[in-house]
Amino acid sequence: MEPETATPAPIPHTRLGECEVCAGVQAKYSCPKCEVKTCSLQCSRIHKAELVCDGLRDKTKYLPMNQFTDLVCESEYRLLQSITDRLDAIKKESRSRRLHSYLLPRHLLKLRSAAQQRRTLLKFLPMHFVRHRRNTSRWDIKRQHILWHLEWVFVNADNLVVREPRVDEEQKIGSLLSRHLVKQEDPALQERMQFYQAADLSGLKVLLRAEQKGTAKFYEMDLDLTVRECLAKRLIIEHPVIHVVLRDHGSGFQLIDTDDEDQVDESRTGGQVIEKLIKRAENDERLCNSLTNLLFVTDQSDEEPELT
Repeated sequence: MEPETATPAPIPHTRLGECEVCAGVQAKYSCPKCEVKTCSLQCSRIHKAELVCDGLRDKTKYLPMNQFTDLVCESEYRLLQSITDRLDAIKKESRSRRLHSYLLPRHLLKLRSAAQQRRTLLKFLPMHFVRHRRNTSRWDIKRQHILWHLEWVFVNADNLVVREPRVDEEQKIGSLLSRHLVKQEDPALQERMQFYQAADLSGLKVLLRAEQKGTAKFYEMDLDLTVRECLAKRLIIEHPVIHVVLRDHGSGFQLIDTDDEDQVDESRTGGQVIEKLIKRAENDERLCNSLTNLLFVTDQSDEEPELT
């Protein structure tokens, strides 16, 4: 009697079918991305290496309607929800960055406060601007002086720009300018400055650029006044920009008459500004109607005119 041989038990059939890597065992896993059927971790690693597959499901892959199940619908909903959450996070980050860009360092806050006490309206550009990065103006706590970063533009020397870091506000404009009128060691620089040296201080016009005036306008500076006195009632963005031009060529610059211009005075109320405008327009009938538009500003208004 022959011994009976045991027959191997049949491999249970699964809905995934055979492993597509080893083709000898029923598959247990299906790749979420390429849908390759595998039976083990080793086969899964082999398929990822051969097909360069990361195993992550493509959430934006097109599916025909006959494959659209409740599970797919839930996955699509979660995808849209995650996109919405990410957009909200980006908006919050953007607002946070803008907020931090407006927050000035402590030393610049002190500088702005000191300038305000001197009736100088000082504004700063965003941190990434070149003009802001070049600005070396500082508030000297020990001496209680502002050290300004001055930028000289010598127009008749092919717009030569000379920057002076941390100039004491109590120095006079004439004495500061005279430093640049001496003989220069560089021959090329000496050649460009020879017209200024020949004209001397009496033959020059020193002009402070007026900020936020729409067009290029300037204030004429008195050489006998200090930097502090010249910057009073002026708007300065980052630091003063001073143009130096030969007096004979000064007619091409549009100057602002200080007497005819409204200056910023933080002690004045809105009503006082209106009163001044009315006095200046008493003989001008064309402005009578336009002045009525300003009557909403009362004497009790705490709003101050903004220098533009």
